[in-house]
Amino acid sequence: MFQAIWERLRFYFLYILRFRGDNVAFLRHLGVKIGNHCLISSSVHNFGTEPWLVEIGDDVSITDDVIFLTHDGASRLFRKKLPDMNIKYGNRFGTIQIHNNCFIGVNTIIMPGVSIGPDSIVGSGSIVTKNIPAESVAVGNPARVICTLTEYIERYHQKSILVEAQDRVALRRELTKRFWGEVR
Repeated sequence: MFQAIWERLRFYFLYILRFRGDNVAFLRHLGVKIGNHCLISSSVHNFGTEPWLVEIGDDVSITDDVIFLTHDGASRLFRKKLPDMNIKYGNRFGTIQIHNNCFIGVNTIIMPGVSIGPDSIVGSGSIVTKNIPAESVAVGNPARVICTLTEYIERYHQKSILVEAQDRVALRRELTKRFWGEVR
């Protein structure tokens, strides 16, 4: 019990004092391979118990509450019944690879053994159980490809709102006037 508390305190000490809350630097310290120009908003706790099995390419955005699962913990139910099973850790592990220029939406779960191809989007709330090909948009539970990145960009552009604002105050003024008919 004391050791578990000590490990948790050590974890927070490193994260807050040594890495000053820098998710990317702290995750690299834990063993996650992270490329350049990445935005990681998800908690460092969401990278699981084997963060060294996660690789993230360049220019990747990982939003809030994305969970990386690198193992199958269900074996706790039957580890003692299988010969040669590691009783403490189990034996089913898998890597997670997110290639360059990907966007992973809020509350996504990425399962072990999955690769997300370059230039891809995974929509919010998705559960990724299989590889996502390059230049794809995938959503759902389980995540499935719904269109190519090119098709998505085309649809996105058609629905885009051209704004002139250069700061948050001007953006608020412009959007509330447009949608509500009044400045809020």
